[in-house]
Amino acid sequence: VANLLLARAAARQREIAVRAALGAGRRRLVVQLLTESLLLSLLGGAAGLLLAWWGTSALANLSPRELGALRDIELSLPVLGFTFVVTLLTGLLFGLAPALEASNLNLSETLKEAGRSLAGGVRSQRLRSALVVTEIALALVLLVGAGLLIRSFLRLQAVDTGFSAENVLTMRVALPGRRYTQDAQRINFFTQAVTQMQALPGVESAGVINFLPFAGPGAGTGFEIEGKPKPLPGQGLTTGVCVADQNFFSAMRIALKRGRMFTEQEVKEMRHVVLVNEALANKYFPGEEALGKRITIAMKNENVPTEIIGIVADVKHAQFDKPAEPMSYWPIAELPYNTMTFVLRTGVEPESVTAAAQRVIQSLDPQQPIADVRTLATLLGNSIARQRFNTLLLAIFAAVALLLSAIGIYGVLAYAVTQRTHELGIRAALGASGADILRLILKQGMLLAVPGIVLGTVAALLLARLVKSFNGLLFEVRATDPLIFSAVALLLFVVALLACLIPARRAANVDPMAALRCE
Repeated sequence: VANLLLARAAARQREIAVRAALGAGRRRLVVQLLTESLLLSLLGGAAGLLLAWWGTSALANLSPRELGALRDIELSLPVLGFTFVVTLLTGLLFGLAPALEASNLNLSETLKEAGRSLAGGVRSQRLRSALVVTEIALALVLLVGAGLLIRSFLRLQAVDTGFSAENVLTMRVALPGRRYTQDAQRINFFTQAVTQMQALPGVESAGVINFLPFAGPGAGTGFEIEGKPKPLPGQGLTTGVCVADQNFFSAMRIALKRGRMFTEQEVKEMRHVVLVNEALANKYFPGEEALGKRITIAMKNENVPTEIIGIVADVKHAQFDKPAEPMSYWPIAELPYNTMTFVLRTGVEPESVTAAAQRVIQSLDPQQPIADVRTLATLLGNSIARQRFNTLLLAIFAAVALLLSAIGIYGVLAYAVTQRTHELGIRAALGASGADILRLILKQGMLLAVPGIVLGTVAALLLARLVKSFNGLLFEVRATDPLIFSAVALLLFVVALLACLIPARRAANVDPMAALRCE
């Protein structure tokens, strides 16, 4: 705003000189210019109010569910009052300096020059140039921050979770304890439902588990290895615990690394067997085979040793950016839960089998409600919604900064071309080609862009030190990633070049005769 007002005031120097020569005092001239800048601020504030009303609603709708309070945000009168004051101060602050400079004229010199050297003074030119350089530097800092977050988010999305989320439908069923009081009732309900769901058209595989990955907190406990001494206090062995059937792993496409899966009989009857993941096997059985070992998992009132019959691939259960934790999987009969989640892998769109899968549940128990019907891909997307939202916000801010810096460069150069029309006409009359003039104006613009890019890079490198102190902000991306820094610098250079190109082409097409007559 200051930049544009400075250019505007410089362009009106002859008009101001005429007004002063006709008797207008300096105070009156300053008031006139301030009134104009305040009017511009108020108009901008009104447009900003409309943008805030629309933008707040749009961003609230895009916010993740865990930030639910955002959805209740409304425009606040105290905040609007504060913004109104800031708007007025902006008009006063950025209108005062140009007004004072425009009103402090040497009337005879200004009128005598007849507008041919209305460059606004060396000091004014330097201030305008400094503001553009600052805009570019700040834009680069924001763009680097946005680039780092975007690359981090893409890396997060590409993490191997250990299972395939494509074409998978999930639904949670919580059996009421007052009607399902026996373990056998719960086991029978879930095993029958899985069998019927597997027979549905379009369903390739169906399974069930108590704690679905990324669906919330799971269960964890300590365990002991048969034949090994009990660990010292504070050094106990720990594992996550899930309860699943034999089909869950094929439905999720979780690979079996060694050993075997549960049998149908082991799912329905307690046979004291367990599957563990590679993280558990590698951590607690280093240099030896975990298969066939017996572990006692502390999850029940009476815990007995269970045999490790298989080792499955690691699966991330809660966080993309953390290594998989040790995990053990019991068959349903070992620890029957009232609440389980069905997992259906389909060869068609997952939503198309929703109604049929719900009918299976209703056929077994017409009074049984069904909750959290969604695809596994949606569940995974929700788990990184906060990171996606933060990335979106910073990307918006960076895009606005990029636009402002481009407008700043364009405004300064367009004004400079207007002021140098007479000079450019002389150059053309003396033999300068259009290409020569084009290079001249582009060089002037690049002399603003390059220092801004250099200063912005230095500022971004300093900011990288602060970013490193925030654990979890970036995933598998260095705060000083050379690819991001190079790409952003190149982007800003290209945008600056494009902003310079329009006034440069206009200058190159100047008609020498018209320019020489230009006031």
